[in-house]
Formats: sequence, structure tokens, C-alpha cells
Amino acid sequence: MPEDSLDDDVMDNVTPVVFVLSDARGKTAAGVVEAAADQFGEDAVIIKQLGNVRSVDMVKDYLDRNLDPGVPVAVFHTLVDRNLRRDIRRELDKRGIPSIDLLGPAITVLSTLTDQEPIYQPGHRTDTEVQEVQ
Repeated sequence: MPEDSLDDDVMDNVTPVVFVLSDARGKTAAGVVEAAADQFGEDAVIIKQLGNVRSVDMVKDYLDRNLDPGVPVAVFHTLVDRNLRRDIRRELDKRGIPSIDLLGPAITVLSTLTDQEPIYQPGHRTDTEVQEVQ
């Protein structure tokens, strides 16, 4: 078998990694990624989480320790701080890592809808604070 074919076979067996970054626990982002991954069969991606993100340096260190050459990666994140989101996006762009901001656009739409300024604090509401339509 030619060597190129062997390399292609090895690359076909590599499972992509999705890094989930959050300034809280990361349950929201992980849930979205898991729901999306369910559309591609079992074990389509490996999900790795980093919670309590406070700085771009923390993310850089995490990526330096966890990136594996030859393994495709993406980042999904729920970060409240606008400056931190911007700085992390720049770092990911510099590394050529595709990313999805799961929270920023939602905050923007709700701010417009409510005509209120967001509080920009990590965390989440309890189930009793969220009203369900019956």
C-alpha cells in the first residue's frame, strides 16, 4: 500500500475535538454542542470543557496543553465579558481555529428586545426564574 494511502487512512480515523469554553460551569455550551453532535452519530466528536475562564492567557495555556497536531478542532463558548470574547476570538483566529460564540448574539438580541443594558455577569438563572409556556 502506498504511504500516502496509509496516512489518509490514519487521518480518517481521527476524531475531531470540540473545546467548550465558559466563564461559568459550561453546562449551557456543552449542552448545545452535545445536541449538535447527536446529529452525527455516536462518538462523532470529543468534547473537552474549560470552565471559569477569566483571561485569554488561561485559554492560550489550555490550548497549548490540549491541541494535538493533525486533530481537527473547533471552539464553542459562552463568555459574558465582551472584551474577553473579543480577545479569545482573536487568539482563535490567529491559530486558525473555527469558533462559535453561543452567548454574545443572544445577549445583543435580548438587549435590543428589552431596551436594557446587560449586567455582563457570568452565571445562570435558576429553573424557578425561567417561565415556561404551558
